[in-house]
Amino acid sequence: MVFFSTDRLEVQRVSLALMAASILCEVRNGLAVKGTFQSLPEAEVWIKKDEDLNRAFMLCVEHSIRFAKRETNISEDFDDLAVAA
Repeated sequence: MVFFSTDRLEVQRVSLALMAASILCEVRNGLAVKGTFQSLPEAEVWIKKDEDLNRAFMLCVEHSIRFAKRETNISEDFDDLAVAA
């Protein structure tokens, strides 16, 4: 995965920019965002060929596409693991 966002238009723009640079990618549904009214899943851009990943990251830097980190709540993660066990 090279990019994700809850803004699907933004995800489509990144995908189109990568494809215009001949970098094969696909948009996938990601995690559902907790706490939002509709809890829509994030959309993610995945690179199809591992050898294109570096070029994809460089393209993102060139176009000022910011990299994001999902927020995590460690206590919720542990609660989920405890329930699963």
